Amino acid sequence: MFNIGDTIYYASAGNKQIEVPCPICFGKCRVTLILGNGDSVELPCDYCARGFEDPRGYVIEYEYRAEAESFLITGVSINKTESGEKHEYCSGGEHCYHSLKEDQCFATREEALAAAVAVKEESEKEQRERAEYLKHNKQKNFAWNAGYHLRAAKDNRKQAEYHEEKAKLCKQRAAV
Repeated sequence: MFNIGDTIYYASAGNKQIEVPCPICFGKCRVTLILGNGDSVELPCDYCARGFEDPRGYVIEYEYRAEAESFLITGVSINKTESGEKHEYCSGGEHCYHSLKEDQCFATREEALAAAVAVKEESEKEQRERAEYLKHNKQKNFAWNAGYHLRAAKDNRKQAEYHEEKAKLCKQRAAV
């Protein structure tokens, strides 16, 4: 059990937003357009500006991560039942901005990270088991599913080839 004023490490696993450099302007926020007459025009990058006033130089992607975050305990809530006591810790002041469950709180970063990695691995295992179950479930219409996924893979390959060719063309034009 932890007390008010203790610093704890919270094990968390899940999808997190990450910023990656823009694949078009490579973080420069500007691109060069070469016109048909050979003149070049520098423009703000529309790819990383999408939905914003100005280009940001990065785009947002999601990545499944296991992390250990540190928190200062500002409150403790104890719930007593027939099965025992459960503690929940608050961090962030009077309004408890972070409600932290006891089984995910640890004294060291290493313990919390190990627990988060275990949660991530368990989640990945469940996804694999779900896929195996679907593969062996006699109730499913696998002919349709196989056809659907093969068609989707073929369409995605065609789409990838199309976009790779367009990107090559843009690069060639930019090199001129």
